[in-house]
Amino acid sequence: MTSIKKIFSFLLIFSILISALFTEFSFGVSAATVTNAYINGDAINVRQGPGTSYKKVEQISYRQVTVLATEGQWLKIRYMNSGEEKTGYIYNDSGYVYIDKNDPDLDFNSQLANFPESYRAALTELHNKYPNWKFVPDNVNCSFEQAVQLQMSEMRKQVQLEYHPISWRSMGKGAYDWSTGKWIDTNGGWTGASREIIRYYMDPRNFLNSSEIYMFLMQSYGNVTYTAEGLKSIVANSFLDTEEYINIILNAGKTAGISPYIIASKIIQEQGPQGGDNALVSGKYGYYNFFNFGASGSGNQDVITEGIEFAKKNGWDTKEKSIVGGAKQLADGYVEVGQDTYYYQDFNVHFTGKLWHQYAQAVHDARGKGASLKKEYEDKVNYTLVFRIPVFKDMPAVASPKPVENSNQNNYYFNSISVSGLTPSFYRYTYNYDLHVTGDTIIDVSIPSTASISCALEFPLKAGNNKVVLKVRSQSGYDNDYTINVNADQNCTLYINKGNANVSGGTSQVKGKGDINGDGKITVSDMATVRLHLLGKYTLSGDTFKSADVNGDGKITVSDMATVRLHLLGKYTIS
Repeated sequence: MTSIKKIFSFLLIFSILISALFTEFSFGVSAATVTNAYINGDAINVRQGPGTSYKKVEQISYRQVTVLATEGQWLKIRYMNSGEEKTGYIYNDSGYVYIDKNDPDLDFNSQLANFPESYRAALTELHNKYPNWKFVPDNVNCSFEQAVQLQMSEMRKQVQLEYHPISWRSMGKGAYDWSTGKWIDTNGGWTGASREIIRYYMDPRNFLNSSEIYMFLMQSYGNVTYTAEGLKSIVANSFLDTEEYINIILNAGKTAGISPYIIASKIIQEQGPQGGDNALVSGKYGYYNFFNFGASGSGNQDVITEGIEFAKKNGWDTKEKSIVGGAKQLADGYVEVGQDTYYYQDFNVHFTGKLWHQYAQAVHDARGKGASLKKEYEDKVNYTLVFRIPVFKDMPAVASPKPVENSNQNNYYFNSISVSGLTPSFYRYTYNYDLHVTGDTIIDVSIPSTASISCALEFPLKAGNNKVVLKVRSQSGYDNDYTINVNADQNCTLYINKGNANVSGGTSQVKGKGDINGDGKITVSDMATVRLHLLGKYTLSGDTFKSADVNGDGKITVSDMATVRLHLLGKYTIS
């Protein structure tokens, strides 16, 4: 009997081990909660033990690490550095350390519960088609609007002057010359991207579909099995569709610890499908630079010169050296520090102190590279893939819409705001001011000819501190806010352009019935906003409430949402 029990125990343990191994190889991720820490700081000391008395091992900056244990105020971490796995201790300072936990092996419903509601319908649809896919919510330690504003700074995201519409261009600092009325060519035919098109490409909810979700695909080598046949389907009909390139790229992925499918997609994105004759990959100059590292400048020849110089410094005098070496740099510079998806490589939202560490300036780059993987995965419904999807603080209730493509300008800027005592002095790109008033006061403003004032023209003030928001609406239909913090000696009124009949650009505008977001038209987005209000997920007030109250009965009901729907179906017209 004892022997039978021992045999049974052995078989039970053996079956558990086999089950564990099967789970590991099926999903490619560990079966335990993963605690990540994002280090948003420079030269952070890594020590051998949990305290300043322990020897300093090295310093690390701006990267993601895995937290193995917490010992008092110290974190034991594991991280990669130049392809080598290391461990050590860092001080847990909330000023530069942000901790995020997730469990990649949760069942789908548990995963889904960790996402905001606005993500869930799309993720459920993907799960129904690809039941083995894993969706990991990655919490970002800043708001969505903060992230968008950071990408607008110094024109970190750009659009092409020749191919992209005017409605996608910024008229912000450095992008537009107001004295000449022309956009500034900042980078060989590129200029700053508008706030609205940046919002669209940064909003993860716009790309949670089977064609574009690959911009969130984790790129570490261990997630899936890679084959020559799979790689061939990605490089089909491109200059990489040769046995030589396929073998080089497979080896590069294994050597660098990065997906070879990602490597191939990046090369095609950088050089074009038929880019084998391009100067940086043809061998014309004796060196190769397949990923365009260091290739920048004001003209095409500058780009070539800088790119070849970069390749020369790295000894990339063969195709294989360039592809393997470039793949290692991608892994070292991006994947190893936590920028392990196309999205994070182009939008470095976790490490705001190192915002320049982004792969491309093109606003659509991450989406384009992700879409290039569609043909490899769309028919492989049983593959196990892991997607790391950002979730910002204070996500907008609905996904950011894609701006229409037309010639309308994003000229939502005041030309002037004139009133005695305004501090600081007016500047088109300064949006916050202070003002002291002793009684009724008139502010004179001017705006571009095709813009309009989209706020009240009178503001009642109470004695003390008041916040006045002046809004200007662009030709493209979007608002921009200028805030004036007004300190009033007594109850009084602030007037905008009182007595001035010649207000440049027209008069104040209000949102029309059904047009909740004020973009000048009634769309599915407006109907979705009404629905969210009815569900208690979003609260409409002021002008937006009046717009949603289509029948004017003083409340927002299912009837209002139904009326908007009928308008969209062409069954009824809201005037």
